[in-house]
Amino acid sequence: MGEARPCLVLSQTAFNAARNGLVIVSPITSVVKPEIKTLIPIPEGFRVRGSVIAEQVRTLDLNHRWWRSTEECLPSAVVDQVVATLHLLIGA
Repeated sequence: MGEARPCLVLSQTAFNAARNGLVIVSPITSVVKPEIKTLIPIPEGFRVRGSVIAEQVRTLDLNHRWWRSTEECLPSAVVDQVVATLHLLIGA
């Protein structure tokens, strides 16, 4: 049904391999609105532009979805900010 929505894989490689293609992700939107604290902006210089939607965590089975990798890794500071935002939301 068109292009795949870009997303940030949050789960670790060992988990993904052990679960045979099951991954935990947060989708990426093209919207950048710094005033919305759950939209974590992606720095300049990456193929995908926009923001990670921290509160929309999903589990996907890559064996049943069409997907492709950008082969890019976001800086750990961005990933840490997504995880910290989620941590605040769920109160863990």
